[in-house]
Amino acid sequence: MQDLIKHLVKDVMPPRLFRLLKPSNEPTDAWGSARWGLHGSLVLPGNRRFEYRPCVADRGVCKQIFFLRSYATDTLWRAKEIAAFYEACENPLIIDAGANIGASAVWYALTYPKAKVVAIEPDISNFALLKRNAASFPQITPLNAAIAAKHGTLYLNDPGGGEWAFRTAEQPVDQGYAVDALTLEDVIPPGVTPFILKIDIEGAESDLFSRHSEVLNTFPLVVIELHDWMLPGESNSRNFLQWHVEMKRDFVQMGENAISISNSIALS
Repeated sequence: MQDLIKHLVKDVMPPRLFRLLKPSNEPTDAWGSARWGLHGSLVLPGNRRFEYRPCVADRGVCKQIFFLRSYATDTLWRAKEIAAFYEACENPLIIDAGANIGASAVWYALTYPKAKVVAIEPDISNFALLKRNAASFPQITPLNAAIAAKHGTLYLNDPGGGEWAFRTAEQPVDQGYAVDALTLEDVIPPGVTPFILKIDIEGAESDLFSRHSEVLNTFPLVVIELHDWMLPGESNSRNFLQWHVEMKRDFVQMGENAISISNSIALS
């Protein structure tokens, strides 16, 4: 009955008034929180600014990452192990494949301040914003490239899904243009310990996991958005799922992201 009353009140109460009266008990990050600023920016701790374009895609990315905390792992059963692994590392490495305008890279830099973050983004316009947003975070290294199974050249095509949906392919379509394709081995700097591999590359995960790479399994956490929903009939997630099963890792679905947690690398 109480739940019914609660839903009825929510349905009839003006949304703005409901938000004001609703207790704010959402978790926040250890570094604090972001807030919406003016003229297409977020205000971060230390009065740092995070810029985004005045479009639905960019604002949606900011909301997902900074406010809905889509990459936070503190709700996982193995959260303490993950935190312990990070604390034990002198030079933890986070690879952000498909960094877009830099929201995920900046969130990772704030959340794991001693980690080196390599942020990889193939689109020129997205990369320009990524580079500006990363400027006040010396631990972030932006790379204008695509992550792939083999080194070479790919083409970036726009299927019409906006700034967060550019896709790489072996051949250009319409106004597609060439981009460098780098492997994981190419982008991992010396003297680091792999920690998190975040992948959101609009279906190119099928290519990335098509080649057996020892490096993939050195990351205790692989956080990936799969795109079968966007590419029906292609079994796009098959290569990732086969790799995950072969490596005998834990699989957890959290929102849009699948999280693959290593069981062969000690996290404590």
